[in-house]
Amino acid sequence: MPDPLTATPAQIEQQVAAYTTPLIGARLPASTLSGVLTSQKMVILHFLRHLGCIFCKHSVTELHKLSTTMKFPPIVFVHQSDVAKGEEFFDEYFPGAPHISDPSLALYELFGIQRLGGLQTINPQMYLIGLQSLLKGNRTTEILGDAMVLSGTFLFNNGRLVWSHRAKFAGDDPNWKKLAS
Repeated sequence: MPDPLTATPAQIEQQVAAYTTPLIGARLPASTLSGVLTSQKMVILHFLRHLGCIFCKHSVTELHKLSTTMKFPPIVFVHQSDVAKGEEFFDEYFPGAPHISDPSLALYELFGIQRLGGLQTINPQMYLIGLQSLLKGNRTTEILGDAMVLSGTFLFNNGRLVWSHRAKFAGDDPNWKKLAS
């Protein structure tokens, strides 16, 4: 299996096709990863940090706003918690959102989602984004999973990986408005 950080989109697509473990989650359009990623013309697969994370709450809140105010591809979230905790979280931050429960981090590994470490923990941008999120009313609560796991976003067009972003630090989200266009 190629290293997900250096794998080509075609190699990641092959790994997705080979991933046959049934998905566990809510409101998923299919029971397999391939089925989810080909369920619509465009699909965003967004990996979250732990569901108690201030950055996670900020990201999901922003995506919910954007998805209701502009043309935005369907988003399927991946998180480390069980389905019940996921339902509680999404009921508050993005009602009706489809989500995959991945407590074993198998999908995180498949897509090369990195872990926070070293100098990434003192990134000034991370603290600025955290402050902005705090001012919007978000708070870090219970740690629901591995707090060192970062986020990642992958855009699929007809099942083909056309764009990706792996966070370099907590709160490092892509430019959502640019992604929508």
